[in-house]
Amino acid sequence: MSTPALPVSGRPVHQWTAGETLAELTARRISAVELLEHCLARRAALDAGVNAVVAMDPDAAFRSARDIDARRSAGAALPPLAGLAMTIKDSFEVQGMTATCGIPELAQHRPAQDADAVAALRAAGAVIYGKTNCPLGVSDHQSYNPIFGVTRNPWNPQRTVGGSSGGSAAALAAGFSALELGSDIGGSIRIPSHFCGVYGHKPSWGIVPGRGHIPPMPGVAVPPMPLLVVGPLARSAADLELALGVLARAAPDEAAAWSLALPPPRHLSLREFRVGVWLDAYPVDAAYAAAIERFAQALSGEGAHVETLHQGPVDAASSWETYLDLLFGVIGSGAPEPELAAYQAAARRAAEDSLAQRLARATVQPLRRWSERAAQQAGLRLQWARFFGDFDVLLCPVAMTSAFAHQTDDGHGPVPQLARTLPVDGAQRPYLENLMWPGLVSVAHLPSTVRPLEVGADGLPLGVQIVGPYLNDLTPIRFAALCDEAFGRIPPAPV
Repeated sequence: MSTPALPVSGRPVHQWTAGETLAELTARRISAVELLEHCLARRAALDAGVNAVVAMDPDAAFRSARDIDARRSAGAALPPLAGLAMTIKDSFEVQGMTATCGIPELAQHRPAQDADAVAALRAAGAVIYGKTNCPLGVSDHQSYNPIFGVTRNPWNPQRTVGGSSGGSAAALAAGFSALELGSDIGGSIRIPSHFCGVYGHKPSWGIVPGRGHIPPMPGVAVPPMPLLVVGPLARSAADLELALGVLARAAPDEAAAWSLALPPPRHLSLREFRVGVWLDAYPVDAAYAAAIERFAQALSGEGAHVETLHQGPVDAASSWETYLDLLFGVIGSGAPEPELAAYQAAARRAAEDSLAQRLARATVQPLRRWSERAAQQAGLRLQWARFFGDFDVLLCPVAMTSAFAHQTDDGHGPVPQLARTLPVDGAQRPYLENLMWPGLVSVAHLPSTVRPLEVGADGLPLGVQIVGPYLNDLTPIRFAALCDEAFGRIPPAPV
């Protein structure tokens, strides 16, 4: 397999960022067809050990690539992603490929049209060649489902890639594509980015159309799902800004009445940023917290105003309870019956006032209770808005730990989530507490950019959430890009 390299950096094509790849395409040092051939060859050579890409339509991708090459040769004006080969999370409908969301009943579902976000990427010139793995119903921080099995971490195959956009992050880390489309309701973009050493952005709620995402089940018309967002994963912060420029827009059926214009980044240099650091809201491994503290110290060295918070913008316990009820109310409203039954059975066996009972109650809560939590959510959002009057970004962990070992039941499937635990500084914490740090941000509809910080002593990457004010998505993304310029990026996964 030939491996083109950038003239300046000498790095192989599978390590290029999307921006670098597009520059090479524009300069005609590589063609869209050659780029696609490389992605397919690398996937064929390595994906047996990763299991990231679970469906492909190479014929359609080559038709798109040849068309873009011909238009470029003719001197035609081309859209911003013209010729960029990429993959899409299997929770999105993509014409010509199955869209399963890991649900066996959807194993043969072939949509007649693209999801809105996928259509926007195609219109921008992206060459979409495959779909990436996710957990059953996008409801786990591992990426296993009974159709395609488990996705393994390119940094260590004994560790998970996270979920639910785990195949997306793995495809980027392994060099199968330079850009990915994911979704996030409980860390599903952010945790895989953290576990796999790539960049991810959870947008402000409501700025990227979600139609064509599963859940809800195909053909079911519902209003925008509470808490759920659609966003990009990439190999650099600059790529996230590039992708968000394509994705953030009014939904097609609303575009006649309004358009979206995100405000510019608050600042253009690190020394101008007011940075809060919050590390004690929820459990976090000490070695991981220390990595964020080192990052904060480095920012201070660059002139940023950095303040460690011991009293956060909101009450962490109240925020967690509000998030759990809202999240599991959504999950319960559309959960497959076997999954719902498993939660209820586990709750019947659980101790009174345990997490298991709390979640079971949340899945079947009455509308009045859910509405009360929605009112509490509005109050949390006001508190965050006041905080961002004094700070520009907040740094906090993405999860409790780095990528954890696969939790499977004798290799036949995942252990029920309520039965799982995660080791945090020698203590076993309930698995679902891994939702705490992502939920802090999701419940307030805030944008959050994950930037890789370093590779830990265990050889696994560590990332940080960079949280910004609502609708100020370009502020945390630009902050991450400025950090890339100041500190560089971590090395690629050893694959």
